[in-house]
Amino acid sequence: MVRRIGYWGLAGAGVAFFWFVFFVCLTWSAYHDGPGFNFSPAIRTMVDITAPIRPLLGQHHAITWYWSIVLNATIYALAGLAVEMAWLPFRMGRLTARH
Repeated sequence: MVRRIGYWGLAGAGVAFFWFVFFVCLTWSAYHDGPGFNFSPAIRTMVDITAPIRPLLGQHHAITWYWSIVLNATIYALAGLAVEMAWLPFRMGRLTARH
């Protein structure tokens, strides 16, 4: 079970790193004397769903990219812990119907 929770955290870190690379690629010219870039509401909604650190802390505090990856991995690991604990009785075969 610990390994699966680790995989959940690794998936969270991967998602946050993907968004970091995605936004760096999109805004590269804006940081190098190019035109500004506005993100669509659909992309913002996808980021809010897949990287929950942005709506929780990112709108009020400046969070660096590496802390966002760590915090997103932590949130995914906690969600994975909840899911794995919910599925534990089913996996162990101890949940049976009593008559």
